[in-house]
Amino acid sequence: MSLVEKKKRARTKAEKTDRRSFILSEAREMIDESGFDGVTMAGLAKRAGLAKGTLYLYVKTKEELFAQLFVEALTEYVSAVIPYLEDDAALIDAMMREAQAVPLFLPLMARLTTIIEANLSEETLIATKRAVGGEGMRLATEMAVARAMGSTEAFELVHALVVALQGAAQLAVPRPAFFDDLPEDVRGIYEQSNAEVAFTTTARLILKGAQ
Repeated sequence: MSLVEKKKRARTKAEKTDRRSFILSEAREMIDESGFDGVTMAGLAKRAGLAKGTLYLYVKTKEELFAQLFVEALTEYVSAVIPYLEDDAALIDAMMREAQAVPLFLPLMARLTTIIEANLSEETLIATKRAVGGEGMRLATEMAVARAMGSTEAFELVHALVVALQGAAQLAVPRPAFFDDLPEDVRGIYEQSNAEVAFTTTARLILKGAQ
């Protein structure tokens, strides 16, 4: 987006959609460079070349920004997982692989309930819950078709798998810089407590129980 386009007021629906996408793209880069704690609304406005008032037309708080980023990441994630719903092994592999591949998906998921949603306005929380729920229903609908199961059973299966993934996301943190100096048994605990191992083990049990 050029400087002129940044300064120009977005009037049409398409222009507003493009500007929102641009803001979220700049926010992702800001997080990559400075981490979640390094994101400020003033800093994002400056980076995007927008007046604060213009930025606030699209996102009013840092938590609202993170919520929008998560919904966008979740939509991409669900679309990527849908082709692998029929086979247990393929589904487990795809759910973990795409969770790691979609930018910021796991770290945003880890922060979703306790940090992001806990600090949203009522209006934004409702919109976020509906958007997240809609993606869950989309995945459950596809699951029901792929596995020839009832809609209720498919929803419960998807819910269980997503809860397992959200729990695993809490473990998706970098190892300490002194990891190699830790005692062998402590390193072993780290190895068994990483996100991929935790999710894969739990997902296998969930899918086995659903058969």
